[in-house]
Amino acid sequence: MYHPEALDPIVTFLRGLGVGVEYGEGARNGFLPGMNIHAGVIHVDPDALIGSGDLLHEAGHIVAVPRRYWTRLGTDLQTSIETLVAEETEPDGTANPLLTVAAQRGEFMAQAWSYAVALHLGLPPACIFFPGTHKLHEYEGQHPMAEWLARGTHHGLLFLAQANFTGYSGVFAFMGDNGLPPFPRMTRWSVD
Repeated sequence: MYHPEALDPIVTFLRGLGVGVEYGEGARNGFLPGMNIHAGVIHVDPDALIGSGDLLHEAGHIVAVPRRYWTRLGTDLQTSIETLVAEETEPDGTANPLLTVAAQRGEFMAQAWSYAVALHLGLPPACIFFPGTHKLHEYEGQHPMAEWLARGTHHGLLFLAQANFTGYSGVFAFMGDNGLPPFPRMTRWSVD
């Protein structure tokens, strides 16, 4: 596993936010090796997990969804969230805006959120962005996603600022001022 030393601090942090994390057989047959999600709870098998930061990334999807829906999230988070959007859309076509953001922007938000958590915990970004993550296997130096986040050019910064997790920063600083400290400092870790 990449960065096994980061697993315990990550699990402690997630549990502190109210994100359930359990070890054991529930991790089988998940979207990623060594991890699965059942009823909003992340199940982990450390022996099969590729990287400890994978928990942060998947939790980043969960925390972008209002808590009242967490128990309805499963193995394929994107499908779970899209199902919620469809079920919560009013007869006039008005969709729940928080669920819509999670469905449309959740991947970028999860990438930026997990990076901010890693920095907050004093962990290296490499625990999230290691060879093979996000289908990037060969690169020199830092993983490109970590580079984009550090440089302020990753769209997740904008989407987290628009959702009031953090302030506007990087190339997106001119797009608004929500009065919050700039990324990677976060003023909240979940949408509600």
